[in-house]
Amino acid sequence: MQCRSFQPLNLSFWVVIAIAIFAANLSANSASDAVSRFAVEHRGLSTGRPIIFIPGLATPGTVWNAAAQSFMDSHDLHVITLAGFGDLPAVDPIGPYLELAVDALANYLDDERLRDVVLVGHSLGAQIALQLATARPDAVTQVLVIDSAPFYAALFNPAITPEAAREYGTNLATQMAATPPQQFLEFARLSIAVQSISLSGQEQVMGYMSASDQATVARAMGEVAGSDFRPGLANVRSPVTVLAAWSEGAPYSAKQLLSIYQGQYARLDAVEVHIVTGSRHFIMLDQPDAFVAALTQVLADNQPGREG
Repeated sequence: MQCRSFQPLNLSFWVVIAIAIFAANLSANSASDAVSRFAVEHRGLSTGRPIIFIPGLATPGTVWNAAAQSFMDSHDLHVITLAGFGDLPAVDPIGPYLELAVDALANYLDDERLRDVVLVGHSLGAQIALQLATARPDAVTQVLVIDSAPFYAALFNPAITPEAAREYGTNLATQMAATPPQQFLEFARLSIAVQSISLSGQEQVMGYMSASDQATVARAMGEVAGSDFRPGLANVRSPVTVLAAWSEGAPYSAKQLLSIYQGQYARLDAVEVHIVTGSRHFIMLDQPDAFVAALTQVLADNQPGREG
């Protein structure tokens, strides 16, 4: 039998294979992270200007259904549900919740090659939107904030320091996560009136909370309550419009609330703050016409655009 000596393949061949495997794994991991951190429902006109709707704490993307209907025929709608909210499964690790959500959404903007994007965020979702605008300044051109403050704890205690708020947020998350599920929902119902002005809206929000993952809600709420996001606002290049809810019986007058929100967002270069009267936290449920009018005004400034 004739024997042949083994001829090793050129080293560059193996380098190419190694790089290809690494890139494939990296791409798969990135896609997996994005999918697990949020779900997206794509609606509307695919060639229109992109609008990304990001809901708040314990809220699925369906909360935008009625309000988004007005933009279906003219815009490219991306309706987000964050992990652990509504019936979307929780992910491990849960946190840092906001940071990981921002990273996943930034990858989504890259993957979809979206440009001239309008971000619409409610509550926790608004702070994610503002951080996403910082992470992808070339993609995001407008942000609409719905009833959200970057230093949440200061709304209830104007004298609180960021350090004290951090401790408060940590303790709050621990307590919320450790509360028995039935008691957790009972506590949520005690404050449900501040969420919506109507009984139907309150029941809708309560349904969202009941369907959400308690551990995720606890972690996310702790991050919001314990964070001061104001320093990062200086890095937001996009114009920002803020809607703040006010109704009779609120602890502040409408004029006082306007001043509070203007102070909270003072580090933004370009911001307009508007008070929406006759509404509580879920403005898109309580005053849908005001929400649609505000988003229509935001959209009026620029033309749709996307990379080809």
